[in-house]
Amino acid sequence: MDNKKKSLMRRIQMYGFAAHECELYLDCHPENKAALEKHKKCVEMMRDAVAEYESLYGALTAKSAGGRDWGWVKTAWPWQSEEE
Repeated sequence: MDNKKKSLMRRIQMYGFAAHECELYLDCHPENKAALEKHKKCVEMMRDAVAEYESLYGALTAKSAGGRDWGWVKTAWPWQSEEE
């Protein structure tokens, strides 16, 4: 996996994790406007990273493939190295 691909995957994971943590916080503090804004920003940044990744490397999920191209299943899974 090249460095750009790894970097994009890391950004997707990081923003996804941060958005999920904000969701958990907002479950207990639904009126916290700062947390809501942080969540919106994390989701936006994750979507941008996913869009960039998919434009360069193809779909990340079956849903984003939309039944068009299943070639993504032939590549290494995120937890595998390219050699496996």
